[in-house]
Amino acid sequence: MPRPTSQDSGLPGLLALREVCRLFGADPAGARLLHQRSNAVYLLPRDQIVVRLAPDTPLRRRRGQTCIDVTRWLATQPDPIALAPAFGEQPVAAVGAVATFWPHRPTTPAPSLEDLAVPLRRLHALPAPPFPVPRYQPLQRLLEAIDLDQQRPRPAVADDDRAWLLDRARTLIDVFAATAFPLGDGLVHADAHSENLVRDPDRGHWLLIDWDSTCLGPRELDLLTGIPDHFHEPEADRTRFLAAYGYDILGWPGWTLLRDITELHALGAYIRLAPDKPAAAAELHHRVRSLRTSDRSARWHAIP
Repeated sequence: MPRPTSQDSGLPGLLALREVCRLFGADPAGARLLHQRSNAVYLLPRDQIVVRLAPDTPLRRRRGQTCIDVTRWLATQPDPIALAPAFGEQPVAAVGAVATFWPHRPTTPAPSLEDLAVPLRRLHALPAPPFPVPRYQPLQRLLEAIDLDQQRPRPAVADDDRAWLLDRARTLIDVFAATAFPLGDGLVHADAHSENLVRDPDRGHWLLIDWDSTCLGPRELDLLTGIPDHFHEPEADRTRFLAAYGYDILGWPGWTLLRDITELHALGAYIRLAPDKPAAAAELHHRVRSLRTSDRSARWHAIP
């Protein structure tokens, strides 16, 4: 079994996993840690269920409930585009964790960026759900992570970097509030990339997972994988994705705003993990340095 994550990282560990599984009625024996960034994600091999654990904060409780409500609603649509949650009362909150439970589905062969366009196009054609869904609030998770870091005996973010991040976040939030978006508002996934696709074994097509960030907001938020960023994805892949979706976001002058917000948002998970993962701490400092110096040539790497 994997070692528990420490409280310093802000992510729940094995004690929380066992308790939420007990409450939900799942078997944690042989649980395998798949990854930990904004959530600690475990596979339960006996039940073939994936558990996503987040810190028990008011924000994460709201996100967990919205995620369950939205995916259950999407599963009722004529052509499902989202993986429905496992049957049972959820989310489950216990021992400082908020947990959601999902059927384990295959991701092989690996989806392409182009495969992402079809479920997104269908999602954006739907009306708003018949229940309340929060509006997009840029950089909320980053600000939560910075607040957590300030409470640590030894913060991962230096004082001058923290001041720069907070000032930059305020600037981007203000610009976002004053921006008009050509595609309009609707239900968005808000974390759309090819790693968040699994295959539907019955129909053979791809379903979106990881709906923690779902909200009402500009549809352009789901097209960010078509934008050049610090990961330097192949331009041909991005071009095919945007062509399959049917809208070239790079033709809109405001696309750099969404790029900048997304790159800043991505720091939140690394701020949480930095005390426990030297590789995450190194990547965090690399990313902050590249942002502060406006070094677009710097390549970022995801730390599992």
